Amino acid sequence: MFTQALVDVFKENIRPTGFLRSFFTEKVQSTRYLSIEVQRGTEKVAVDVLRGTEGNRNNMSRSSQHIIDPPYYREYFDATELDVYDRMFGTDSIDAGVFAQFVQTVAEKLQMLTAKIERAYELQCATALQTGIITVADGTMIDYKRKADSLKDYTATPWTGAYDPYVQLATGASFLRTVGKSEGGVVNLIMGSAAATALINNATVKARGPLSNINFDTLRAPQRESVGGTTLGQITIGDYKANLWTYPEYYDNANGVSTPYIDPKKVIMLPEQPHFTMGYALVPQLVDTEYPRPVVGKYVYGDYRDQRKHAHEYDVRSAGVAILTAVDQVWTAQVVA
Repeated sequence: MFTQALVDVFKENIRPTGFLRSFFTEKVQSTRYLSIEVQRGTEKVAVDVLRGTEGNRNNMSRSSQHIIDPPYYREYFDATELDVYDRMFGTDSIDAGVFAQFVQTVAEKLQMLTAKIERAYELQCATALQTGIITVADGTMIDYKRKADSLKDYTATPWTGAYDPYVQLATGASFLRTVGKSEGGVVNLIMGSAAATALINNATVKARGPLSNINFDTLRAPQRESVGGTTLGQITIGDYKANLWTYPEYYDNANGVSTPYIDPKKVIMLPEQPHFTMGYALVPQLVDTEYPRPVVGKYVYGDYRDQRKHAHEYDVRSAGVAILTAVDQVWTAQVVA
């Protein structure tokens, strides 16, 4: 009865924003390690041959497998520190009102802990899209080895000066199409706050007129339904069109300072449907007679009674990582000095 009530209350809570995670396809695995197999594609054109000849022999490139040990998160709290805990278990019978209050309190606490982990995953996505490197707490780095052409520094020719942003953005769109092998002529451009201001106030942009509106229904479903991203309009960059986004969301860093997920001076360009993965692996857990099989899921919840510490702990565990499966389908540039 307690578990069912807890789940019902837990589902009513609103989760943190996940705009960046909406570009990643979620996959849950039942193993500790996550592996991806990558084989770069080509756009070669077949050459005709004379009838009766052997034809053109093709050598297929080998695929490379990458095995990742995802970061592990565990957040917990001691329920015995709640005032309602003693009121619930300190009597012979459990009052329905006190029981409901206890369920609500535990659900709120677990939601807070889950939100912390979700922000960590959103930060993983932001870091991977901006630098291509995710650093774990112990100093281990998950480096996706992005190409130098996908990480541009335009601080010498910033958008705040008399420089044409369309030329620089066309370079990014061309990279996604020719190197990243993305499909379609529409890209998403996610801008930091300073970069967005610089683009709107740029003389070249102003000369071309106001930004056009975007029909919200034409946006890809995950981005259309995600919370946090703000659409500013659409622009034409060479042979491509770019949906303009800002992401005015923040997290508190280790020092308690409110920090934006996106560097204010940078822009991130992605295809409409990039091939990225948000992978979730198996979390550490005991397999015994009570739980004969491991629990598989994005988040695993549990409660424990520690007789030595006289504590009743509730926790949430998760082991996930943002994976740039198609690593060349992201282009990042610093456009403000």
